[in-house]
Amino acid sequence: MITREANPVEWTLWMDELSEAHEHLGGLIDKLAVGQDYDESCFRVDIGHVMAHLNRAWARRNVERQLTDEEWEKFREYQRDLSPIA
Repeated sequence: MITREANPVEWTLWMDELSEAHEHLGGLIDKLAVGQDYDESCFRVDIGHVMAHLNRAWARRNVERQLTDEEWEKFREYQRDLSPIA
């Protein structure tokens, strides 16, 4: 897995994906907690956005270079080498 010391640029981009997922998930939780008018189509968009960030974080954990545009798009999809455990 990439590290801050060996791959500082890639590590920062990797951490940005996790931070974005955290921020957007927090926003989603806040919307739901205050009882904001919210339906399944809104949930689908918001959770899809969070998942895209998490999927890219998982996919790029070992990438020691900048992603191509094609990889960036491909990596937002669910990663098949990760199995849910909870």
